[in-house]
Amino acid sequence: MRPFLSFCIFFAALSAGADVGRFLEPIQIGPKPSMVRYVVKSSALVSPRPSRPQMQKALPATASIVLDRPLMEARLSEALAHRFQSSGKVAVFLTREWRNLRSGSNFMVKIKDCSPDELTSSSFVRFSIWDQGKELGSFAEPVRMAHYVEVFYSKSPLHRGTRLNSSGLSFRLVDILKQHAGSVPAQSSLAGYQLSANIKANTPIKWSNLSKVTLVRKGQIVDVFASGNGIYVTMKGMALGDGVAGGIVNIRNLSSKKEFPAKVLNENSVKVHL
Repeated sequence: MRPFLSFCIFFAALSAGADVGRFLEPIQIGPKPSMVRYVVKSSALVSPRPSRPQMQKALPATASIVLDRPLMEARLSEALAHRFQSSGKVAVFLTREWRNLRSGSNFMVKIKDCSPDELTSSSFVRFSIWDQGKELGSFAEPVRMAHYVEVFYSKSPLHRGTRLNSSGLSFRLVDILKQHAGSVPAQSSLAGYQLSANIKANTPIKWSNLSKVTLVRKGQIVDVFASGNGIYVTMKGMALGDGVAGGIVNIRNLSSKKEFPAKVLNENSVKVHL
């Protein structure tokens, strides 16, 4: 009787259009699936194909470059600075139109000759360009040059006869091929020099403004140091003329009256090589 009653209730529910899915267990075919786990990965870690070592395309040993005006001026500056073994910085400027060339990055500039053969504000340079042992061309170009060097400047007005030393001077970077030609480089030693003229403050010190300091006067008695061939002798002598630092002056031996040239060392002594 109870099974019949259950069937009647089920049939009534089906006839009424009710949802019977809740009365049925889900039908499973095959093994029960395990729990699914979703993981989000960065796209940077995802590869569409198995990762394999990739061979990168090798760059040529010498990449092709354009030899334009700025590059050629820079290389000519280096080449001429080396040719004349100059201190400071040399700058070269081409004065007429330059036609660009293509070359490898390891190209070389070889200076053939320079007229005049020294650093001057204007010059005519003959040179060639080489790449991988092959000459790309030979050229003859008028150029302007600048030679930048640190030189001494006066900090305050200085008077004639002043003995100079670097501590009382400043220095600036200038082009010594033009209006600053003849200026004294800051690396120069000023020992034994004095001003031969008055100069104003903030003025470059030029060689023409300097004169050697007279250390030995005519008629002065000085110490004479003589050496050579393992012999070392000291004696007294009389200067027969004025002598400047590093200069040569004639000396008379007070004992033998013999005369000989000697190099001035300082205010009281000279040196002679036997």
